[in-house]
Amino acid sequence: MTYPDLEIDMTTPRRDFLGLLGAATLLGGHLPEALSATAGPSPSSPTRGPWDMTWRSRLVGAHRAVFDAPEVSEGDPVLRAVIWGRQMTEVFGTKPSGMSRVLVLRHNGIELAMQDSYWAAFDASTRHGFRDAAGAPLKVNPVRAARAEVPEPFRDLTLERFAAEGGVVLACDVALRVYVVPRYVATGLSEAAAYATAVRALLPGVILQPSGIFALSVAQ
Repeated sequence: MTYPDLEIDMTTPRRDFLGLLGAATLLGGHLPEALSATAGPSPSSPTRGPWDMTWRSRLVGAHRAVFDAPEVSEGDPVLRAVIWGRQMTEVFGTKPSGMSRVLVLRHNGIELAMQDSYWAAFDASTRHGFRDAAGAPLKVNPVRAARAEVPEPFRDLTLERFAAEGGVVLACDVALRVYVVPRYVATGLSEAAAYATAVRALLPGVILQPSGIFALSVAQ
């Protein structure tokens, strides 16, 4: 897969540079305002909903797109969402305020919605093949934030950049319960406590929805 418009050498395997996309833990990092919103239902409650649908008011402008991410896919869903915005600017001269983007993280792709602490605790990078420059599995979400050792122009192809440019990130509650919650249950937590912990472990600004298909249909 190549991106000729980026005018770069893509001979390095995509996973190699994606593996460098991790960053310091959220506690030590700076998040843009767009990623600082409250995520989904209150983590104090294990019940579903109420659902935050206010993101619909952010879908403005003449150019709109929704990106479906049912798999981690080496981080490609995030890359595509950011690159689309750049290409809209390049081709049409569209400013961020003139376009709307929604990224739906569902099925196995739900892990891209999780904080660095989750990736470290449950060795997600080993499952998905993300490694640092030394060849060790990353202990961070590889597409959350930019890191200095990632070469340009890949460095800011991240969830933080997507959100900073007005992108909306939605996550599937069904996938959270099926793929994430059991990992917390395995640590000894009750189902309710595990769900509450999983919701707290979502990246700030990720908005939980009843399901990924629901989110896709509404965004479309």
